[in-house]
Amino acid sequence: MLTEKLSWVAVMTYPQAEFTAAKDLQSKGVEVYLPLLHCKDKRYKRQEAEKPMFPCYIFAHINKLQIYNTRTARGVFGIVSLNHELSIVPQRDIDNVRAFEASQRKVYIHETRQLVKGALATIQSGEFAGMTGRLIRGCKDGNFAVNIEVMNLSFVVRVSRDELTPAEEEPEDKGIFGEIKN
Repeated sequence: MLTEKLSWVAVMTYPQAEFTAAKDLQSKGVEVYLPLLHCKDKRYKRQEAEKPMFPCYIFAHINKLQIYNTRTARGVFGIVSLNHELSIVPQRDIDNVRAFEASQRKVYIHETRQLVKGALATIQSGEFAGMTGRLIRGCKDGNFAVNIEVMNLSFVVRVSRDELTPAEEEPEDKGIFGEIKN
């Protein structure tokens, strides 16, 4: 429950409005944290770009008197809540995210519920683009081993994490060697 004491909350933004929302909230006197990842800009392969670590989310350090200003800021869709109560983000979580952001190591981010051993994933780029398979293990260097079945044969390929996206569902078409029902 939000009180007069400042607490961190997760603020949902409209798509690609994280910077706008952060700037507007800061102009209203709200402390804002927008974690950023440094990555190569896809349009300009050699240039670095900063993109939000959590697309469509920023963090605001507010009290109950600042709720209205936060909800009505430009680019803000709403504040994350559960059962009509604003969800407080623990300070240790903010500190941990800041540590990852400040790290000089390459950090891979994925939603753990989706890209885990046994999950279905689709390869988005490279020579295997468009293929869907099961993740059979994560490797120490951030790559994944993906089991792809083709014509009742299993192929295992090693794929970079940034080439994968969680697949929506198992492909329907089993091909010419699909299961035969008696």
